[in-house]
Amino acid sequence: MQSPRARSSHAFTLIELLVTIACVLVVLAIFLPALARSKARSSRIGCTNCLKQIGLAFRTWAIDNDGLFPMHQSVTNGGTLELVASGLVFPHFRVMSNELSTPIILFCPHDTKRTYATRFDRTLNDTRISYFVNVDAVEESGSSLLCGDRNLTNTAPVGSRFIRLSTTSTIGWTRQMHREKGNLCFADGSVGGFLNSAVASALRLPSGVTNRLAVP
Repeated sequence: MQSPRARSSHAFTLIELLVTIACVLVVLAIFLPALARSKARSSRIGCTNCLKQIGLAFRTWAIDNDGLFPMHQSVTNGGTLELVASGLVFPHFRVMSNELSTPIILFCPHDTKRTYATRFDRTLNDTRISYFVNVDAVEESGSSLLCGDRNLTNTAPVGSRFIRLSTTSTIGWTRQMHREKGNLCFADGSVGGFLNSAVASALRLPSGVTNRLAVP
């Protein structure tokens, strides 16, 4: 049997304990910021993938509907043309349920203020969607803005349901989802991530075309 003196020689002294705690704190200080950045980057990549699937859904729907996006096809023909004026976003996605497969992709993984829908029924509404839709997107112009992250710093004019953009407009995002960065999807299905300071040159809005953003 070990003596009390022998047993105590294996225990931490107060100084050793304090040194160990200090080392742990240093390691945490080094790795936690990197982990947070990695998590944010992962969420941003997830958002990009969602928008790519949404862009593909719009293009696939157009192929089967005279080359038109839902916003430009009559309700009687399965589109949402007559619903555009409401300013609602979810109807444009709901009619593409076959192309989208699941409403979960309408939700950005970093949109902590909202929850996603799991079915294309009445539970799918604008509060379950993370992306705006440009109801005036031009199908035949691949550079036409189609959709993107909803947390814009732009605001709609008084009495309007839409944020309006022109060729001279700029847009930006709050810190809510991607820390003053945002993702945009264009009519050709391409997706890009942009800083607030660099997004103006990326819009490539067709000249003379109204651009009304319906924001959920």
